Amino acid sequence: MRLRTPLSLLALSIALGTAASAQVSGPGSNSPAPTPTPTGPTGVYVPLFGVSGGIAIPAGRLGDDHSAGFMLSGLTEYVVQNQPYSLRGEGTFQRFPRKSNRELERDVNLISLGTTIVYRLQMNPAETFVTGGIAVYNASGEGTHPGFNFGSGIGFPLTGFSALAEIRLHVMLADNKPVLALPLSVGVRF
Repeated sequence: MRLRTPLSLLALSIALGTAASAQVSGPGSNSPAPTPTPTGPTGVYVPLFGVSGGIAIPAGRLGDDHSAGFMLSGLTEYVVQNQPYSLRGEGTFQRFPRKSNRELERDVNLISLGTTIVYRLQMNPAETFVTGGIAVYNASGEGTHPGFNFGSGIGFPLTGFSALAEIRLHVMLADNKPVLALPLSVGVRF
């Protein structure tokens, strides 16, 4: 029952992304395919690497006792040639300081390591995309648990690298209630 809202949002994101991509990249579309990562001499794809940082907003019960903090993330991404999707491996660190009026609470660190599918909604150099993935999360005082994340973002090419901006919802399936975090990040991919 408590997971109904996050799962509904995930289903809605996937449905909207699928409908939008069918209009843009379906049969008969004249849009160019996304540019895959460069290949090495053996024909194997060279992965893209990236880093990002930004503000992390606590939600749900985490937001009761903690204020907005920061997040740092690193990623490795493999693009599938002539397809609108890619596979991303990423590690994320989020820190939420306790609110000053909470004497017994402590700062919370939320660390995750997982995989994410990135689906591009349009096949242009400047791209919009939706993401969804699974991860293993560890939160201070909560232990290690599985979870999932989903969100949306934009990316655009610059000289020698590309810039990204994303918003995502991370859900750690803890023993009591889920731990929810909403990071807003900007980063680079090279």
